[in-house]
This record gives sequence, structure tokens and C-alpha cells, in this order.
Amino acid sequence: MHPSTVIDHKPEWVCYNEFMLTSRNYIRTVLVIEPEWLFEVAPEYFDLDEFRSGETKRKLERIR
Repeated sequence: MHPSTVIDHKPEWVCYNEFMLTSRNYIRTVLVIEPEWLFEVAPEYFDLDEFRSGETKRKLERIR
């Protein structure tokens, strides 16, 4: 996250609006989320049958 953020901890799940490339990579306009919200807000995007096997799919399966 960009150093100017007001989030005072490193959250596990976020949504962000901007990826900033400098000498280091940062995300800006960050919102801390609960991962369950992903399935509620965009179920068609988070269809786990369409995900390749891997760490992301395993994490999302545990959440669901």
C-alpha cells in the first residue's frame, strides 16, 4: 500500500483502484474488505469452477 494510506495495519484482503509504478510498486485508493463479500457482490466473477488450481483457489474455497 502507498505510504500515505491511513490504514494502520496490513490487511489480508483489500480492493484497490490504482496500481502505481515508481521505484517501488504501490496500490492506492484501498478498501479493506471481508473476502465473503466477493461472492456476494460478483458471484459470476468468483465462480470457483473456472479458477485454475492454486493458492488463490484454495483460499477462496476455504472462505466459501
